[in-house]
Amino acid sequence: MVKGVLGLQGKFIVALLVAAALPFLVGLAVFETIGYRHLLEERGRYHHMEALTLVRALDQAGDAVGGQMHTWLSAQPALGQFALEKNRETVGKDAREILEETRLLDARWATLPADDPLLRSVLENPGAASLAKFRSLHPEVAEILATDAHGRLIAATGKSSDLDQADEDWWKKGAALSRSKVWTDVLRFDASSEVFSQDVVLPVHEGDALAGVVKVSVDVTSLFAQLGFDGEEVGERWEIVLPDGWVLASSRSDFQPRTDRFPAETMHQMQTEGRGWTVTGYHQGEDRMTGFVALAPEGGTPNAYVLFSSRRDDVVAPLQKDFLWLGIAGATLLLICALTGFYLIHSGILAPLAALGHAARSISATARLHQPVRGDEEEIVRQRERAESDLRKIEEIRTGDEVEALAADLAVMTSRVLRYQRELETEVAAKTAVIREDLEMAREFQNALMPTRYPEIPPSATESQLRLKFSHFYQPASTVGGDFFDLIELDNGRAGILIADVMGHGARSALVTAILRALVRNHSGSAAEPGQFLIELNRHLHDVISRSGQTLFVTAFFLVLDTREGTASWAVAGHPAPLRVRRGSGKPPQPLWDKPQRQLALGLAPLASYRTEQAPLVAGDVFLLFTDGALEAENPAGEQFGVERLCTSVDEALDGPMAAMPAKIVCDVVAFQKRQQFEDDICLVAVEAANGKKDG
Repeated sequence: MVKGVLGLQGKFIVALLVAAALPFLVGLAVFETIGYRHLLEERGRYHHMEALTLVRALDQAGDAVGGQMHTWLSAQPALGQFALEKNRETVGKDAREILEETRLLDARWATLPADDPLLRSVLENPGAASLAKFRSLHPEVAEILATDAHGRLIAATGKSSDLDQADEDWWKKGAALSRSKVWTDVLRFDASSEVFSQDVVLPVHEGDALAGVVKVSVDVTSLFAQLGFDGEEVGERWEIVLPDGWVLASSRSDFQPRTDRFPAETMHQMQTEGRGWTVTGYHQGEDRMTGFVALAPEGGTPNAYVLFSSRRDDVVAPLQKDFLWLGIAGATLLLICALTGFYLIHSGILAPLAALGHAARSISATARLHQPVRGDEEEIVRQRERAESDLRKIEEIRTGDEVEALAADLAVMTSRVLRYQRELETEVAAKTAVIREDLEMAREFQNALMPTRYPEIPPSATESQLRLKFSHFYQPASTVGGDFFDLIELDNGRAGILIADVMGHGARSALVTAILRALVRNHSGSAAEPGQFLIELNRHLHDVISRSGQTLFVTAFFLVLDTREGTASWAVAGHPAPLRVRRGSGKPPQPLWDKPQRQLALGLAPLASYRTEQAPLVAGDVFLLFTDGALEAENPAGEQFGVERLCTSVDEALDGPMAAMPAKIVCDVVAFQKRQQFEDDICLVAVEAANGKKDG
């Protein structure tokens, strides 16, 4: 078939270029021309530098406090003199003795009351008075501590958490400083003053010797407020943020500490990068461009972040008007391109493909491999007419490209499929009829293997104390089944009753029942002794199964009733225990045994042995032999019929005739499972030892 100028692939390319490539190129040119990304990066670097400026301002403010403290100590020597006095108290003591004395005092420190002499000696002395006066002149100072040369606290503006400061990092840093030097710590939470502070540490020297160390804790919130900031009117803001996102300090005039919190994703970026810039949503819902710098000890985890931010809308305000017009123009162009592309795709591709799809669905709707239900024939005719109509439609597709070629191929395939389908339905119907006939013949053969009449034990002309009555019910789950029973007339006074259940059900199980029936008849001579009879059946059945290479087994129960001797003897091969009840006794039916018999099913082991059990047989004894199909019948709730309900059903059936007992039990099972169809084969055989002197 001759194709058009553009094939299917060419049409797709043209449609995509018109609908997507052109708007993309226009948008790319707009962004590159205006330099939106470059502007954001430039403004981001500016915000980062402003945050660094704030960090330097905080450091300078801390250094200024340190310089003021140095000047104060020089002008007010009370603290230095007091430190010399405290150091003289340790003269003559070795380092171990001083350390032990400090440890004992530190152990008492945390629990000391306000009027304790030790606490008062630290808070009420000339050195402490000098520190308190300095603090009153500098409101940004939260706390001041002073130690002697050994790190023991000698003066403070308030009770600290520890008396021994020698193990603190700030004390070690301060003790190592030379005269007039200052060390400024990073922002951290001070447990003594209960504020976030920046520690300023300086040594106190007497000559070249260390007399003590002073730590000034500067309240960052107060220090931040003193820096001064005039950018609030234009939307700019300085802030200090803790690692958990809470804002500690802000240049906002209405700010309250720890009432605002940054989003978790923003904090994650700051913790990951340490310094830089970002555009983030704020707690109040406004987007802000933010520069940030982490405050952290060398090699340590950040204690806080310094931020400088401004409203994102203010940053990109010069672009907004141009973006609006470009957006309108781009949207209009995109809409025109999309409509054009949709028209091309729909007319040249989508509509023909839809016709092909509809035809395929019509053809698939006609496919059926089962015999139609009566009344469906007209619907089948209509479906085939629709398929023929759709076939003609796809034959009329003319697009001049691969779609037309595909339609032609599908038309050929469709005509062949419809023809093959009619032939296949005819063939399947014929084979199904043959299979149904074979299964029906198999069912008739299996029914022929079952007893067609009950033996008369003993014969009516023979006088006997006992006479046997029989009744049964058998129904396979499918056409044929794996349940089997047989009645063997041993002599004028004895009868054998065999019930068996082949693994599974269906044709394979039915074949095994036929084999079992032949074996039973061939070895009926040994049936007088139940255990030996099952041994013979098992040995020959195992031989047949092993030669077939299949894995099969048969559960069985064989009962011999002797009306002359008044005995009942039996043997079991993995089968459920039959029920026994005596008419008129008032006792409920009971299983023949209540403990596991541990007797293998037939066909599993060639040398398996089976023992014979015996019990007296008296008039009125009723035996019910059954397969597990009755016990395992389930109701809609998943409950099984079970032995207890079976005993109840048998007990109720004793009020009626013996011949109706199996049918009555089956009716109870059907009512319990609330459906007529059984999931497994059902076989029930009832035997009664009636009084031989009575009729019936």
